[in-house]
Amino acid sequence: MTSMDPFRDEARSRDLPEDEVERWLDTARRCAMLNLAGETPPDDPPAGRLGGLPPMPDDEPVPDLPFLASVDLAAIPTGATDLPLPEDGTLLFFADTEDPWSGDDWHRLVYVPVGTPVSERASSCEWLPEVVPARDLHLTITPSLPNRGSDTEEFPHGSELGSVWWKTCGEMTTDGPVQMGGCPWVWNADPLTDHDHGPGEWVLLAEVGGDGVIEGDLGVVHWVIRREDLAGRHFDRARAHFDMVG
Repeated sequence: MTSMDPFRDEARSRDLPEDEVERWLDTARRCAMLNLAGETPPDDPPAGRLGGLPPMPDDEPVPDLPFLASVDLAAIPTGATDLPLPEDGTLLFFADTEDPWSGDDWHRLVYVPVGTPVSERASSCEWLPEVVPARDLHLTITPSLPNRGSDTEEFPHGSELGSVWWKTCGEMTTDGPVQMGGCPWVWNADPLTDHDHGPGEWVLLAEVGGDGVIEGDLGVVHWVIRREDLAGRHFDRARAHFDMVG
C-alpha cells in the first residue's frame, strides 16, 4: 500500500484539520496507470500499447481518426480499479484533438471481445498524421484523488485539499499516458461534474494524454461512462471530453 504521508505532511504544514484530511484520504480510489517502460523493461507482460496500428476487428473499418492507445483488459487484475471492467478483451482509443469542440465525431472507443479475428491496419484516410511506432505500456496500481476540490459541508477545506494532492501526488503515484479508473486530472472542466450527462452514476473509464500523444499543452482526453453501461459492456455509450492547460 502506498504511503500517503507526503499528503499528510503537506496538509499539516497548511494547518488543515487532521480529521478532515483523513476523511479526504478515505475517498482515495485505486486506478490502473499504464506507463512506458524505462531503460530496463519490467518483467511483467505489457498491459497495452501506445501508438502503432490498431488491432481492429476484421469486419469493421478503421475509424478515420488518430489511434492513441490500446488496453488489454485481461492484464488489469480485479481490484486494480473500482470499475466493473470486463475480465478480458481489448479497448481501442481514437481521438482527433486538433478540433475536439465540434460534435461527437472527433473520438471513438472500440471494445474488441477476446477471440475476435483482428488485423493491424491503418485507416485509408489521407489527412491523418503519420503512424508512430508502437510502444508497450506496463501496469502500476496507484491511489487517485481529485487534483481540484470544492468546499462543501462535508469538506470545508476541499479546495485546499485538492491543491495538496496537486502538489504531492508525484511522491505517491506514477504518471503514465493511460489511466484506467480513479479520478480525472482536471485543468479546466471536470469531465464528470462540469458536464450534463443526465441520470446515472458516471465514472471515469480512461484518461489518455501526454506529450506526443495529444494535441495542445498537456492535453488529455477523458472517457466517461455510466457504471451500469460499463457493466453491460455498452462502450458505445461512453462520452469523451478534451482538456488542456489554459
